[in-house]
Amino acid sequence: MKLTDGSKVPFADAMVVPPSVGQDVVRAVPGLTDDKGYIPVEDTYQSKAYPEIYAAGIAAQVPVPVPVPWQASVPIGTRKTGLPTESMAKIAARDVAAAIKGEAHVAHKDFADMAAVCMMNAGNNGVLILANHMLPPRKVAVMIPGPQVHAMKLAFEKQYLRKSRHGYVRLP
Repeated sequence: MKLTDGSKVPFADAMVVPPSVGQDVVRAVPGLTDDKGYIPVEDTYQSKAYPEIYAAGIAAQVPVPVPVPWQASVPIGTRKTGLPTESMAKIAARDVAAAIKGEAHVAHKDFADMAAVCMMNAGNNGVLILANHMLPPRKVAVMIPGPQVHAMKLAFEKQYLRKSRHGYVRLP
């Protein structure tokens, strides 16, 4: 892989996640995104500026429960196994179907209330996070560190790349 500075990094399989600044076509819509390229959404994952547009996963901006000086929103789904993104997409799909039928919104769920299932790399170690809610307050929250989590994350990435390379998008 050749980097922008001209240096090369050898690899057999790789998952490269560039900084998320949003797609140009999305950022070009006046008032749709914030200054970082995220789409402010309601708990139905509809855009606050354009209710006919839905955003899920990394595109959706959610509020931070505790103010921090360096960031006013949290990008979702960048290094997670996909559970929050899948939950958002299901909510959006149910509402799109209801809108097509001329019905009222049928689904909504605040990001903070979604279950958390995350595998994170931490060098040669990893951390598995399981919680009943993404953001506090939580009734159940477990963090399991260890090299087995790192191995699980690597296995997930290799399986994802393998199935994507061969077009098996619906297999686990």
